[in-house]
Amino acid sequence: MDFDEIVDRKGSGSLKWDAVKNEAGKMDVLPLWVADMDFPVPECVRSALRARLEHPFFGYERMPAEYFSTLSSWYSSRYGVETTPENFVLTPGVMPSIAAALSAFTEKGEGVLILTPVYHCFREIIEDNARVAVGARLASDGAGRWGMDGDVMGEAIRTAAASGHPVRALLFSNPHNPVGHSWSARELGFLLSFVEKHSLALICDEIHGDFSFGPAGFTSVTALADGRQPRVVVVSAPNKTFNLAGLHIGHAVTRNVETRKAMAQAISAWGYGMPNVLSITAAAAAYREGGPWLDALLPYIADNRRYMEKRVGEIFSGAACSPLEATYLSWIDCSRAIEKAGFANDAAFVDYLEETGRVKVSTGSSFGPGGEGFIRVNAACPRALLAEGLDRAQKALELQMVAARK
Repeated sequence: MDFDEIVDRKGSGSLKWDAVKNEAGKMDVLPLWVADMDFPVPECVRSALRARLEHPFFGYERMPAEYFSTLSSWYSSRYGVETTPENFVLTPGVMPSIAAALSAFTEKGEGVLILTPVYHCFREIIEDNARVAVGARLASDGAGRWGMDGDVMGEAIRTAAASGHPVRALLFSNPHNPVGHSWSARELGFLLSFVEKHSLALICDEIHGDFSFGPAGFTSVTALADGRQPRVVVVSAPNKTFNLAGLHIGHAVTRNVETRKAMAQAISAWGYGMPNVLSITAAAAAYREGGPWLDALLPYIADNRRYMEKRVGEIFSGAACSPLEATYLSWIDCSRAIEKAGFANDAAFVDYLEETGRVKVSTGSSFGPGGEGFIRVNAACPRALLAEGLDRAQKALELQMVAARK
């Protein structure tokens, strides 16, 4: 497992590599944006796919009986959570799972609470399903620590209700994307109490759960929701863990029987009843045999994140990354650099880095209120690519600083 190997992905149809502003006469843009790792998938996955491709038929796929047993074992060994195969529902991916939960637990025109800054697709999928995204800002201590503020969340619910959009659900990110916070059991306990108090469904996206670097590890909501709580569902997928985003497969998990039935019914209503042949082959192999690959990968990503922390202050005028807790995404406060260099906002700053520096990162403001002045950088790539991207950003920013002083 050589994570330093650089594999050329340009021209492969990759969103990350091929949806950038490459121009004739200029070096290609180096992408450090979308949450897609630049590491080949585990060999066990490729081997399983090769073997399946040798079979000349790709007809309707029966759901493998052992798949949910494999998933249950993963939850036990990785998260310390005891589940049964019956607790799981197969889905086409995390975002479809969220859409199904919105359909199952809310009505059109009702509000769905999100804690910003948060993954931008949360707001989009709420609005695409004719619900109303109701934002409540995360609390920040200004030094990279983030948390929930029950008063702010409660006020957002009351304001939405007064405007005719009663809030019926909370869509939550655990660990949090983009700020990288790994929620503790105490914080998740507060969350469950909050949704119970306000009679909300809880839809918890745990797709980054396998990337936890703190001493306490990752706590899944599944560990705390014992089944007595109705309308509490976790959605996840192997996509981030094993770099399988293009294969579109996921799962929902809940111990509550009625909640599970509601999720299954919502997904069935779309006509989804059986897995894609290659998706289920890849996911099963990953969860069954991919643990050693992941165990080797995690220290590499942690080292990349630490490398980022050492360099960002130098590059971005005293900027700092959020602490290394979870995900492979570094959340960086660049507000001071943006102001000193004379940029109007983080969007202008990021555009400059792509067009002049030839490195692409994500804007903080795209994640909603509270993200202004930040950037998000994907550190899940060979170290040489990360170093090159940071070098490009530094050179471009130095040029802009000189221009700003004139």
